[in-house]
Amino acid sequence: MTERKNMAEKEITIKDVARLAGVSVATVSRVMNGRDRVSDATRKKIQRIIEELNFVPNTMAASMVNKKTHMLAVVVPEIQNPFYTAVIGGTVEAAKKEGFSTLVVSTYNDEAEEEEFFEGFLGRNVDGIILIGTHKEAGFYRNIRKPTILVDRYINDCGHDGVLIDNFRGAYEAAKHFVEYGHERIAIIDGAHDFNDGKDRYWGYHQALHEHGIVPEPGYHKQGKWLEEDGYRFTMELMQSAEPPTAIFATNNVICTGAIKAIRDLNLRIGEDISLIGFDENELAQFVQPRVTVVGRPMREMGIQATEMLIQKIKTPPGEQTKLKRIVLDVELIKRGSVKKLN
Repeated sequence: MTERKNMAEKEITIKDVARLAGVSVATVSRVMNGRDRVSDATRKKIQRIIEELNFVPNTMAASMVNKKTHMLAVVVPEIQNPFYTAVIGGTVEAAKKEGFSTLVVSTYNDEAEEEEFFEGFLGRNVDGIILIGTHKEAGFYRNIRKPTILVDRYINDCGHDGVLIDNFRGAYEAAKHFVEYGHERIAIIDGAHDFNDGKDRYWGYHQALHEHGIVPEPGYHKQGKWLEEDGYRFTMELMQSAEPPTAIFATNNVICTGAIKAIRDLNLRIGEDISLIGFDENELAQFVQPRVTVVGRPMREMGIQATEMLIQKIKTPPGEQTKLKRIVLDVELIKRGSVKKLN
């Protein structure tokens, strides 16, 4: 009780609620966002503490809304991914032109760290936020009170603008290229479909096969977590199966990296023993022989567009904000030598 009285004299944070409840910051966030995976007893305990402390997220951020820092936060799941690095380059370039600095943060795919970071530092020290490839539920995004742009991954009802690419068309063109070269046993390795990118890439692949009279074989669809190890493991499984595919569509750059490594370890030849198309450039795709055909995204342009949109939102008075916008940029199938012609 004494601790709670003392806390009344300072700003309450989500860390305080978590400590008093004896749970993690992520658990408190789940309760506040109305998510599952929390027991009724724990939920009630957290809600009681929130009421007792009169806790409101980002209270200091609300009081500082008119104090501009000319600082933008760019948040990515992992800094090592070449896609994120390229998009960040575009954001830094565009921000600098407008007199803004950028703070680049990697959450390393750690849900608790990400939520704690938003509650603590970000809300107080930046004018706006660019989220590249983050993977949260709609309620989490709606609770972000700063001007925010989602890049690459978008979820409906998130309450923010987005900059995306035409994932459906990119996957459609990749699968169609396989079919036009005579392939019918075409596998796809992807991840979860809870955001637009995974869903659209799968259905683009599916549509291309359907239009050419090919029924997608369920065993050729391998779904993981968008990781390099998924590309490696599933490529191994596919190529060692009783009827291996003649072509594999790796739906992001790290999956493609894993697939290339598996093909190498199996002593198979890309473009001869197995055809391969990736999504985005990666070092292995550029340096193996033959070079790998990929769906190319305008990564730098995605960063520029997101930053320009965000700065415009920051400069627009709250009462003059327009309805939410989504910019969809085009993609290009960069054809190289990794697809064998069978017909």
